[in-house]
Amino acid sequence: MNNFLSPEKKRIFIFFLFCTSLVVISFIAFIWYISYKGLGEISSFLGLAFTLIVAIVGIFLFLSTIILVFTMISGKQSKLSIKLRGLVTKLLFPIVLKIAKLFKIDKDKVIRSFIAVNNELVLESVREKGVNNLLILLPHCIQLENCELKISHNILNCKKCGRCDIGDLAKLSEMYNLNIKVATGGTIARRIVKDTRPDLIIAVACERDMLSGIQDTYPLPVIGLINERPYGPCINTRVSVAFIEKTLEMINYRRQHERT
Repeated sequence: MNNFLSPEKKRIFIFFLFCTSLVVISFIAFIWYISYKGLGEISSFLGLAFTLIVAIVGIFLFLSTIILVFTMISGKQSKLSIKLRGLVTKLLFPIVLKIAKLFKIDKDKVIRSFIAVNNELVLESVREKGVNNLLILLPHCIQLENCELKISHNILNCKKCGRCDIGDLAKLSEMYNLNIKVATGGTIARRIVKDTRPDLIIAVACERDMLSGIQDTYPLPVIGLINERPYGPCINTRVSVAFIEKTLEMINYRRQHERT
């Protein structure tokens, strides 16, 4: 499995983020062009005020894009870049997808690139302040389809037979004293997040569920891990347990929470 910080993945989203910014700025300029004359005829003050507002919005969007791209490339994060994650997640990314569609780029490929960027921004933001309340959220399809054990309420009910990844995840939970939850749907996932109120979520899901989860839980930081689907979607999916453990080390979770 590729590292979620892979620069090859990030380039896709960076390119379309620039395209989106240009499209939005061009649209703002068009609105100004068709509106300025009419407002100017009513009042020169209204025309100037509208021009000033349009200029501020356009400059803010352009500078925001530059700051985010610089952060992604350099790895140097500022408080402003952390706040701008919301601008991208909530407002710009839906436009990014529409522009990528015009280029006939696979939607899931763009989403994976966005997740790679999001992961890097989140990782840098939590490294300094640390994580006291971590939630690892799994989809129910990680469990073997014909398994009779009920692990949706408690992953430690697993007998660790080795036929799916739940056993290794249960071992990881015992080793690090992790809060690992299995969600059977988006509504359950949102309820788990509301009940646990985590500082950070490490989520496993398919591309589209991951995207909606990141958008729904913002401003909560989410590190996303796309599941593997050797048998197709929503059945006997896999996850890299080693990758999750590596993520725990990168956020210094071992020193704070490992069992003694």
